[in-house]
Amino acid sequence: MSAKVVQTRCECQATLFAELTADRCVVGGYAARAGKRETAPAHSINKDGANFDVGWLCPYCGRNVMRTFAATA
Repeated sequence: MSAKVVQTRCECQATLFAELTADRCVVGGYAARAGKRETAPAHSINKDGANFDVGWLCPYCGRNVMRTFAATA
């Protein structure tokens, strides 16, 4: 099974990661900041389109973070 990892920054400067399957389903999410790593619940939205969204709950600041990614990237 081939997995991809997408990442982005939260407004609190934590780096958010989501591991995705080949069909863009989230397997797991986590966040890193200041050398620490925490679980960050994540999910994918509209995974069948040309663009899809990944949403996280940042464990450091509590924000719901949503980012759009191109499926071809």
